[in-house]
Amino acid sequence: MPDERIFFVNRVYWPSEAATAQLLTDLAEGLVARGWAVQVIAAGSEPGPRHGVVIHRTGPGETHGGIFSRVLNYARFLGAARRELRTHVRPGDVVVFLTDPPMLGVAGAGTARRGRARVVHWIQDVYPEIVSQHAGRWLAPLLWPLRWARNSAWRAADCCAPVGVDMLATVRAFGVRADCAVTLPNWASPVLASPPDAADVAAQRAAWEVTGKFVVAYSGNLGRVHLFAPILAAAERLRDEPGVVFLFIGRGARFDEVRAAADARRLTNVRFLPPQPRDRLAVTLAAADAHFVTLRPGFERLVSPSKLSGVLAAGRPALFVGPRGSELAGLLEREGCGMSFAPEEAGALAGAIKRLRDEPARCEAVGRAARACYERCFTFAAALAQWDELLRRLAGTR
Repeated sequence: MPDERIFFVNRVYWPSEAATAQLLTDLAEGLVARGWAVQVIAAGSEPGPRHGVVIHRTGPGETHGGIFSRVLNYARFLGAARRELRTHVRPGDVVVFLTDPPMLGVAGAGTARRGRARVVHWIQDVYPEIVSQHAGRWLAPLLWPLRWARNSAWRAADCCAPVGVDMLATVRAFGVRADCAVTLPNWASPVLASPPDAADVAAQRAAWEVTGKFVVAYSGNLGRVHLFAPILAAAERLRDEPGVVFLFIGRGARFDEVRAAADARRLTNVRFLPPQPRDRLAVTLAAADAHFVTLRPGFERLVSPSKLSGVLAAGRPALFVGPRGSELAGLLEREGCGMSFAPEEAGALAGAIKRLRDEPARCEAVGRAARACYERCFTFAAALAQWDELLRRLAGTR
């Protein structure tokens, strides 16, 4: 095994339940099991090491007040992370920057390079374009300095690793060389590697009071880049259909908005549940008959919905609402593991849900295709092997 150490830098890490924290925890501990020396720089105060991973904590973690508090916490973490890099990184190490907080790699790459480390950008989100997409194109000129700094950092890196093919096209469009850019997809949680016991799934459905019903779920973060109006419109069309239940499982920035919209329409077939423990993820995903995955048009080259891999691992049909020409829509069509709908196709979405309910054999066949797609493309073992190969290649360029 190479002598180099691997440093990951991200604001959140174990025991956080944030998506990047869970992904990073899986990967860091998996690399340790393969013999790598792994260190993580993250906010928080929880002690380390844990499972062989050395953890450098920088202080208060995920708690925020308003936008000013959030920006201040981000700035504090960026400064603290740079100090940790200056203290611990030595020539030949590999430093992997995630994208929480936004522009993290831009802020820290110079420090890593001055320590003569190799730099990898593990790109989960493309900022500042996400900000301008939310706020409107009028903001884009004001963000030019940030884009210039980000592009410079990406081009100078030893590798840029976006998590989706559409995102890879964005990275390449900003001038990153083909030999320095590679897609490394996110994976389904390792707890989903084995299907859950049928009795546990039945017990979960009974606890939710949906036994005998056809359940379509949205499980995960109700975030700003996701679509919910088409789901509620489909629920409204199916409000008088016996036995069809829509579940929203999770929280997020748009949770209150979505719940208020459902209440305003008096959608008694829509229910809201709190986030479920990770160790129950296999059961809770399998307790639904199909799952929604959504993405607002215009964001397909900037983010990649991570919940899809979990849906596929659960062996359930994926109902994607978003850009029809996106990577995700193409995957579902190619693999036969779900269906895709444009945002204005709520009627078609409702019709597809009815057909899945009325044709159990078809629903099961699509679910089997979903599980097969997961086993080919989204297992943690496959992702870990890809990361191991990349790090070995970088270690060999010393």
